Amino acid sequence: MDMTEIYSESFWKLFDELDSGSGPAGPDQLYEIADPYLHAGQRILDVGCRDARHLIELSRRFSSTGVGVDPVPWHVQRAQAAVEEAGLADQITIRLGVAEDLGEEPASFDIVWCRDVIEVLPDLTTALAEMRRVLRPAGHLIVYTNLLDGPIDAAETASIHEPLGNVVANLVESDLEDTFADAGFTIKIKHVIGTEWREYLEERDQVVSGELLRLARLRRIRDRVVDRYGEEAFRTAEASLQWGVHQFLGRFVPVIYVAGGTSSR
Repeated sequence: MDMTEIYSESFWKLFDELDSGSGPAGPDQLYEIADPYLHAGQRILDVGCRDARHLIELSRRFSSTGVGVDPVPWHVQRAQAAVEEAGLADQITIRLGVAEDLGEEPASFDIVWCRDVIEVLPDLTTALAEMRRVLRPAGHLIVYTNLLDGPIDAAETASIHEPLGNVVANLVESDLEDTFADAGFTIKIKHVIGTEWREYLEERDQVVSGELLRLARLRRIRDRVVDRYGEEAFRTAEASLQWGVHQFLGRFVPVIYVAGGTSSR
């Protein structure tokens, strides 16, 4: 093909348009989508709460009470410290626990919040059924997770999913949505975020390019890292950094689900 046709004026105009950005949404979009379902005085369960950042924000925004559950003792310690620092110890309880056995009374929460957890649940069917059990009849499950764009890849599984503890089947759209239904949930909202949050973070703080730089450095000094921290630490760091880059390229697709317990399946 003629190079003058490939690199025509319209070609360079396209890049000008891409450079101008398109106002991508940022991570606060999750709160905005959840907003219609959250009200003052509700009780919220955060499954996999990590440092309780989201539960603290929800409690502040909506004057709610909450329980945060996490299977990692260090996360529980961090979350408890964060709740104390936020002055919300009278509103939020943090404890050790797992999604498959939440240890809460049936129909005791208005909202179950589940962010960055679905991907790593080894028994998703049991976990979702347990979330359904603790929800009140009019309650909602609010999930942020990732889906695969394309088929399961063996090399990708070995280098990214296995070190991070991802259950790859949980990232398959049809399988995940079937499991929602089997657990008694009906999907009310499915919002595909795609690359928007990553674009937002990159435009403001160069988060993705920073991760790419870290990945390049990590691989360049692999032997030193393995000697100092061990092979497992290297693989986990490499997988984590690849995860963010793959999100940016659209291979892993962030999605928000809002589901209610009205399915009869």
